[in-house]
Amino acid sequence: MSLNIDAAGETLWLLPDGAAWWPTARILFAADLHLGKGAAFRAQGQAVPAGTSARTLRRLEALASSHGAIRLVVLGDFWHSAQGLTPALLEAVQRFAKRLPTSLVLGNHDRRIHPAGLPLEAVSTALHLGPLTAAHEPPPPGTPGFTLAGHWHPAVVIGSRAGDRLRRPCFVHYPHALVLPAFGGLTGALTLRRADLVRHGAQVAVLGDAALHWLPLLRR
Repeated sequence: MSLNIDAAGETLWLLPDGAAWWPTARILFAADLHLGKGAAFRAQGQAVPAGTSARTLRRLEALASSHGAIRLVVLGDFWHSAQGLTPALLEAVQRFAKRLPTSLVLGNHDRRIHPAGLPLEAVSTALHLGPLTAAHEPPPPGTPGFTLAGHWHPAVVIGSRAGDRLRRPCFVHYPHALVLPAFGGLTGALTLRRADLVRHGAQVAVLGDAALHWLPLLRR
């Protein structure tokens, strides 16, 4: 089950896969793929399984196809590190971007290592899409307009009455911005405090099994 929000007069759909869909423009948004992270860890002798980046690209392409997307916008950190830029990954991204027109807002992991010659559009700071702005870092509260961003890999902790605790990735919807969860398969997460979310007027949609759920927050 997806959830929809209003963003500068436009309707955006938050998808259980961790991406956002703008049906009017037929644009799919995703953040923080961190492609090549597994290869970078293996190059340092760490026992990390192979295939994560390929699965991330397949998930993203399947999601774009199922929604009829004509464009993908990645909100930064497409790549993880220079050590992960293997010939196999670059070839896979070449094929991927030829099939699905892709724009990349360069993130902090991308800016010094983004390889030239790939058939995707790279934007250094922000990409303006009508009433919406695509960026990597979330803007400060009160910023005019509406921005879609990543960078944080947001997550929240959910507790049960029995005392169990579970950390789950989430979307964070502020009055001025939407922060997407990390889409990549080997990414960490930043746990956000509910009190801070309430103070800034945020809504939180938690990723579940093929569904999203609005999280009740503490009252002000």
